[in-house]
Amino acid sequence: MDSDDLDRYATDAVLADGLTVHIRPIRSADNDRMLAMWGRLSPETIRMRFFAPRTMDAEQMRFFSDVDYRDRFALVAETGGRIVGVSRFDRLDGQPSSAEFAVLVEDAEHGRGIGTALLRALVEPAGDLGITGFVGDVLRENSRMIRMLRDAGLQPAFSDYGSVVHTTFRSTPTETFLATGDEQDRLAAVAALRSVFSPGSIAVVGASRDPATIGGLVFDNLLRGRFQGPVYPVNPAAAHVQSVAAYASVADCPTVPEMVVVCVPAPFVRDVVHDAARLGTKAAVIISAGFNEAGPDGSRRERELMEVVRSHGIRVVGPNCMGVLNADEAVRMNGTFSPVFGPPGRVAFSSQSGALGLAILAAAQRLGLGLSSFASVGNKADLSGNDLLQYWESDPGTDVILLYLESFGNPRKFGRIARRVGRRKPIVAVKSGRSESGTRAASSHTGALAAGDVAVEALFRQAGVIRTTTLEELFSVATVLANQPVPGGNRVGILTNGGGPGILAADACESNGLEVPELAPGTVERLGRLLPVEAAIRNPVDMIASASAANYGRAMRFLADDPGIDALLVIFVPPVVTRAEDVAHEMAAARTEIDVPVLSVFMSERGVPAELTGARIPSFRFPEGAAQALGHVARYGRWRSRPLGNVVE
Repeated sequence: MDSDDLDRYATDAVLADGLTVHIRPIRSADNDRMLAMWGRLSPETIRMRFFAPRTMDAEQMRFFSDVDYRDRFALVAETGGRIVGVSRFDRLDGQPSSAEFAVLVEDAEHGRGIGTALLRALVEPAGDLGITGFVGDVLRENSRMIRMLRDAGLQPAFSDYGSVVHTTFRSTPTETFLATGDEQDRLAAVAALRSVFSPGSIAVVGASRDPATIGGLVFDNLLRGRFQGPVYPVNPAAAHVQSVAAYASVADCPTVPEMVVVCVPAPFVRDVVHDAARLGTKAAVIISAGFNEAGPDGSRRERELMEVVRSHGIRVVGPNCMGVLNADEAVRMNGTFSPVFGPPGRVAFSSQSGALGLAILAAAQRLGLGLSSFASVGNKADLSGNDLLQYWESDPGTDVILLYLESFGNPRKFGRIARRVGRRKPIVAVKSGRSESGTRAASSHTGALAAGDVAVEALFRQAGVIRTTTLEELFSVATVLANQPVPGGNRVGILTNGGGPGILAADACESNGLEVPELAPGTVERLGRLLPVEAAIRNPVDMIASASAANYGRAMRFLADDPGIDALLVIFVPPVVTRAEDVAHEMAAARTEIDVPVLSVFMSERGVPAELTGARIPSFRFPEGAAQALGHVARYGRWRSRPLGNVVE
């Protein structure tokens, strides 16, 4: 194989602790570093690998580091400039489709999943070289190796030969192999982002005495938000930052920070991340701009940054982002430059645009939509929206996931993850770049390629992602999902005290894929006894302008009891005789006895009564907005109720 062919087997494997190792084909130039790894192996690890004590010199090591990439193939795992593990296979004489495998990881790195990653990484080159099966012998007492074979998802078969166990397994990917990889990827994403959203300590590198600067604002927000852990300001030019003792470097902090927030000019970012990673910092949120979005020099700078990131295994959000936020009372971290830190909730939000993130946080607070966590991913050089989806899938504090997307790094992986996550937690997304000019702008904004809109629409539809065209629409859908159950169908009962709004609501419902059915005879009879003869009781139910607040509550209960109704849309136009607060009070009381989702339209300049907010009944100014949001949620409900099926890739 030539060097280009070998390069495609290089990958960054995310481990169980959320950090990464770089896996690549071995080179003859690795001989000295392989010998250095050998020197760090314990006698017991050597015995488990070779079944007996063994020494190794440079010449003997060349047998292992010099391979032909055809009949003998090897991969190494490296981190921090050290080779810490190796996997290999050797084709069997007379059995060209079979090979003997071996895996070796140095003692200090045991238990992190490096061996599993190295073994799984052999599958692709083996398949390319016509090898369909692996064989190997393992000492019976080597329980770590036997467990690793099972954990890799390769479904090994074992034969007992006394003190030695012979194992065989197919080297072609199976459903179990792929499913195991997905689960390992999910666990790794959760571990990585735990250090981002719930770090034990934070250093703000570039913290400023001036709270009007980015570094000053981020540090001030962490203090004002009452982050539940130490926050270290790092500024070599200041003894104190905002009345807190400052440190000249990350290394000078009293403890190694679990996460650093980097707010220094782009040329200095690489060294900051290198120093933090070398100390053992697990995550970096890089707010600094001037990378892939900034032309050739910025692209080079980002490549150099990522070389440091991969060599040490630290995880990165950004660069070119506005930071991260966790509203959980046990964390209270506003690691962004947004002054808005709203009340905690159960909605998570990821934004690829930092500037838009500012508006998003402000809008969420204005609408009373509490957030569990927020991340601005920027250039997505490392951690991406796919990682966030997997983290929020496992987060017990998140029920709804919102996304603002400009590009996809790995659309196929996004589709797989979103289909799985969406069965339990709805995903609502705004994907910009629907037009040619929008696509061009999105590509230049973060330096990533934007996908064509037809392909995006198909991907979202297959994955069950609720796509909205505007942020206003996204927030409307999110408000319904965060406060009401997903309807079991698309049949809507409309209740109003004005004929015109009821007609508009019916038209809007049908335009959004909803049905406004005839009511059951029993429901019509009950409404007929409740309402005056002038009322229309067929659906929409027009109680006329004189409708009392009490009748609103009773009529809601009657409609919700109808077996042909899946959701209620309740409209109130303030007349002279009935107070909006009284209607809202009756609606809130009725809501506690109703199982179907309830949306309201209060066409009042006085805004939404507090009683509706307290009862978690979403309210809209006009029927069209309510019908649009309900239509999205109902379509999601239909998708979720269908069998998942299989995606042909």
